[in-house]
This record gives sequence, C-alpha cells and structure tokens, in this order.
Amino acid sequence: MKHYFEYQDSKSYKFWQIEIEANTLNVKYGKIGTAGQEKISSFDTPEKAQKEMEKLISEKTKKGYVEKTDASAKKVARRIGVSYDEAEEGKTLLEKVTAFLDSSQATEVESLVIAAWEEAYEEGPQESLNLLIANPGKLPQLKELFVGDMDSEECEISWITQADYTNLFAAFPALERLHIKGSKDLVLTSQPLKHEHLKALTIECGGLPKEVIEKIATAHLPSLEYLQLYIGVDEYGFDGKLDDLRPFMQKGLFPKLKHLGLVDSEIANEIAIEIAQASVLEQLETLDLSMGTLSDEGGRALLDSSKIAGLKKLDLHYHYLSNDMIKEFKKLSILVDVTDQQDTEDEWRYPAVTE
Repeated sequence: MKHYFEYQDSKSYKFWQIEIEANTLNVKYGKIGTAGQEKISSFDTPEKAQKEMEKLISEKTKKGYVEKTDASAKKVARRIGVSYDEAEEGKTLLEKVTAFLDSSQATEVESLVIAAWEEAYEEGPQESLNLLIANPGKLPQLKELFVGDMDSEECEISWITQADYTNLFAAFPALERLHIKGSKDLVLTSQPLKHEHLKALTIECGGLPKEVIEKIATAHLPSLEYLQLYIGVDEYGFDGKLDDLRPFMQKGLFPKLKHLGLVDSEIANEIAIEIAQASVLEQLETLDLSMGTLSDEGGRALLDSSKIAGLKKLDLHYHYLSNDMIKEFKKLSILVDVTDQQDTEDEWRYPAVTE
C-alpha cells in the first residue's frame, strides 16, 4: 500500500511518500519536481512495519502534510536547470528546455520546475519561458510551474533576474500553481491578470515591487486558494506601503482563498495591526505573517483580535516577540508557530530573506 503526501509553506513545496510491502517500508521524500531521496527500512514482522508506517503518517499530518489521491501520487514532474559546471561548458537553459519539449515525456508532465540558469544575476529565463508559452500543445497536462528554484550558492534571491509572464496565463488556462522566485525585472503581466483555474500563487523574493502587488490585488482569480507573497525590504525591491496590501485583507477579493501569506516584511507590525481586524480572516484557514520584523506591537494586535480564533493556523515563525508574548500565543486554542525567535535586544531588525 502506498500513501503520498505534499506540503507547502512559505519556504518549501515538497512531497513525502511511504509504501509498505510485507515487513519493509520504502520512504521517498524531497522537493516537488525532483526524484527526491529514498530510505528503505526492514522490520521483524509486517505488523511492526504497519505500526511504524502509521506512526510516521501521523507525524507528517501533524506537521501539515496533506495526503493526495492516487492520481496525484502518479503525477509526473520534471526539473530542468543548468549547473555551474554545465554553464562553464557553455550549456544553456534554452537548450535544455528545447530538448525537453522535443521529448516524449513533455506531454505527460504535470509539474515543471525551472531551476538555475546560466548567469541568472544578469540574464532572465525569458527565451525559455517564451518557448514554453509558444508550445502549450506539447505540455497538455501542465498544472504546476516553478521558475527560479535555486539556492543562494547558485544565485542570491535578490540577484535573480526574472521575466515577463504576461502571455503565460492565456497559454496555459489549466495551470493551477505558479511559483516565481526573484523579483528583479519581474513583470507578472502587462495586462489585467485573469485566470479561471489558478489555485496557488507564490512570489518569493527579497522585495516585491508595488507594480506586481497592484496586478495581483486587481486580478480576477476566482479559484485562488493559496496566496504567498514575500514583501521584503525597500533596499531589494519593495517600493510599496501598507495601503497597497489592504485589498488582500478584504473578504471576497479571492472568494476561495484559504491561505494568505504576507511574509518576510519590514512592515510586519503594520500588517499585523491592520489584518487583526480585517474581514479576510473570516474566510481564511491559515494566516502567515512569518519571517518578518514582527514584535510585541503587532503581536498584541493579533492576540486582541477575536477573528484570529477562527483560523486553523497562525504562522509567525522568525519574529522579534518577547518571551512573555510567546507564552500568550501558545495559550491560544489554534495552532500557532512562534519558533525561531530573534534577538529582541537587537537595534537593527531584518526580515529573514532580503539579499
């Protein structure tokens, strides 16, 4: 018997799979779009293997992993990128994407991850993105796209040069998840953003431009359930203010929205104070204000809010809350993540992700 789970939060999108055969457990795990790692364990009896599987599944579900259907477990994923050595040899992302589209696997892929490309600090993936947009017929099953999945050793997040996604939405009307990492030269769309089936949108960066925020705030996304925006700092691209984020705090902007993340912000206290009484809390299951400069000022506003009790989870990890306030949050009846406390005595406070 096989069980397949997925987990997505402000920092990751990954899978975990467990399969039992007699007295053996086979566990696979890793980032979505990769083959992942594998661990095989043997037990004295099938009963002990079954008990261990149930224990592991319980641990994963408590951490927020969600079990998917058999169809989801069979999802075909592909990760394409250019390593440092390949770049030194002159290989390019465009060449790899071209080869992928010409392969027989392309028509089966549901999840596509574009990892590092050559000189990402200077050039964006525009040509490769344009090639995908020009060939939707070769990707009939595509449901998920992640562009820019690279670590700091490959390119600092604020240095990642992005692209213009204007034509992506019309080219892939069945797309359900879009994750973009990096905001340098990012154009989400030069037109009004409309998409009937997009369920999840994540933009991960050191600073989110006001223009991108406005495009999302005025978008027609009736199926959107998950929105995760890294607000960041002005030094690395955030040129907005609280007023630009207020539309996201209104109930009904995205009727199906269950998860709202306004994370990694240098104005985390302002956001917390404003959203504590916002109508959007009436429809949310998860509110994520993590990785920012949240202190007791914003924390008190959240604690004093009667609307917070309607959430299933409040994520505040990486914060500048005092020990006393952390204790108050732990008394709430909902799940609250207040891990990764920063030095509250530090005069200079920064979000978790900037450069």
